[in-house]
Amino acid sequence: MNSSDEHSSERRALTARAPRNGLIGAECQALTGGRPDLDGVANCDDIARIRRAAFVHCGIAVLARAPTLDELVERVRKRWADEMDADRFRVDVHDPAKRCSTSTLETATAFANVIPFGPDLRNPLHRFLVIAEKDGFTFGAVAAEADGLYRNHDKKPWTTSSSLDSRFARALVNLVPDAKSVLDPCCGAGSIVLEAASLGLDAFGVDWKPALVGMTRENLAHFGYDGSVELADSRTHIQTADAVVTDLPYGNAIESDEYAIRAILEQSAGQALAGVFVGPADISTWLVSAGYTDVEVHTVLKRRGFTRWVHVARSRHAS
Repeated sequence: MNSSDEHSSERRALTARAPRNGLIGAECQALTGGRPDLDGVANCDDIARIRRAAFVHCGIAVLARAPTLDELVERVRKRWADEMDADRFRVDVHDPAKRCSTSTLETATAFANVIPFGPDLRNPLHRFLVIAEKDGFTFGAVAAEADGLYRNHDKKPWTTSSSLDSRFARALVNLVPDAKSVLDPCCGAGSIVLEAASLGLDAFGVDWKPALVGMTRENLAHFGYDGSVELADSRTHIQTADAVVTDLPYGNAIESDEYAIRAILEQSAGQALAGVFVGPADISTWLVSAGYTDVEVHTVLKRRGFTRWVHVARSRHAS
């Protein structure tokens, strides 16, 4: 394609499609600047951070757009530059709403037939994607992909019944992508600490239970990650960081833990400019009382009617 193509600076991100999981859109916006539609497609500013993503699959550099599929094929045929290397390519199709008039295989084949290089479906060096969008069709090159390395942490040696899975924990850390250091004041067995450490961040964990502190330390050591884990009361323990990311402790009813949780929030607000807090209810008013501003809330509906509430907030008086 001609580098001066009018769409050459456009970017798309593709995410998992789960309308009941608000964390997906929040992570995509935090990493790329774009929020996905119901098809899992986002117009975004930057795709460089997609490699670390949990729910964003890949980033696309747009090469051509057209109102119909036939017109897009013709634009690809006419505007392809022979000097652009695309040997051993593969074409995939993203069409969850079934907007293409032909099958996925037929659509991919139509584009493959106008690319003057040899395809390689099993081990491609170049991947292209046809996206069927509400307002037309897009053809682009896959320029960034999530590495999925967080999945390794599902095999950590220590876990508890309340431990976050690695994908969820990675997405939480990604909600504060500019943070160079992350503190989890309720670290449990260390799911969030592991994700922060694996991304090369300064990772700090705190818990008041010796067994959980030991689990987190052993999990870090198992993967060879650096991290600081302290046995302390997070209501009074001092550890500054760029962001606090934590799954708050709660029993059958969050109201029974209100005093302890409010104390943790107040301590956190004085230690980090940003905070990500997971709870079983909307605690926005508690966060504001603790000193946070600009609170965003994202819900994640789980099985059996259980909902996790993910709060992203900024502190007005972090030290």
